[in-house]
Amino acid sequence: MRLALVALTLLATLAVAPTAPAGAGGATAGPSRSGGAAFGDPLPIPDARPIASRLTVTPRRLTAGDPTPVVRLRVRQRGVVRVRARIVVVRLPGSRPVARKSLGRVRTGRSVTVRLPATLKLRTGRYVVRLHVKDPRGRTLRRSGAHPGRARIVVRRPKVAPVPTPAPPALPAPLVANPAPSPGGPGVFPVAGAFDFGGADARFGAGRPGHIHQGQDILAAAGTPVVAPYAGTVSSTSFQSGGAGEYVVLDAADGRDYFFAHCLRHSTVVVPGAAVNAGQALCQVGATGATSGAPHLHFEIWQVGWRVPGGAPIDPLPELRAWVGR
Repeated sequence: MRLALVALTLLATLAVAPTAPAGAGGATAGPSRSGGAAFGDPLPIPDARPIASRLTVTPRRLTAGDPTPVVRLRVRQRGVVRVRARIVVVRLPGSRPVARKSLGRVRTGRSVTVRLPATLKLRTGRYVVRLHVKDPRGRTLRRSGAHPGRARIVVRRPKVAPVPTPAPPALPAPLVANPAPSPGGPGVFPVAGAFDFGGADARFGAGRPGHIHQGQDILAAAGTPVVAPYAGTVSSTSFQSGGAGEYVVLDAADGRDYFFAHCLRHSTVVVPGAAVNAGQALCQVGATGATSGAPHLHFEIWQVGWRVPGGAPIDPLPELRAWVGR
């Protein structure tokens, strides 16, 4: 009876005891609850290539002669601490650099601000500012639409302030109606060669910046002789670079003054005080002073006197037509 009870107890014990898997060699540990990587896991893999997460140029539009712009940049590459960087400036069109600036070793993930070299004189045109990068393994910048690693700048031509037309060399005079023809009879046409009276802009009274045209322009080839319409005395010769150019003033025997302007530089062959005859050479047709560039004689007739109190210009065209017969 006692032996039977011992046998039953042993069988119950064997039935509830866990059995170890074959070949386990001992008890197994439960699952890890540390929440971290297990010992021996690989480190994070670096990005294959660096990228320019930022590249801006300020200002992007400037005028030739302005200080060089400022470049702000940031390079990103996971797993790499520092990279070598430089900036290259290229003038478009083409790919030839006009400037290079080394930035040395740049820490990734941090902003860098640098000004382009002050010695760089940017001419008018378009430029590209490019960032070049190499990581420790020689891998270069990866460029994409989102991170191109380049920026464009435009250099404009400086604005030139208009040069104001100088005022006439003496007091302005009111315009008056033409008097009767000169008592001295028909004069000699003042241009001794082929000529043209031009269009409406060449006429007496045509608009000019700040004043009106006080004479008649006679278009002719440069170097064509300019002659005296009447005998008289040369009262003035001079040069006004911003206005009449090289000019001659004749105090004629008919009681009027005649003004010849824009003569060819250094072509005047008379001096103040010289007596001249009708048809005698005074200077040559040119385009000196403030002109449109086409050679012509600016011809004025003044009653009383040229730019004196009481003097006034008149329209020369009727008398010019009479002198030349057209």
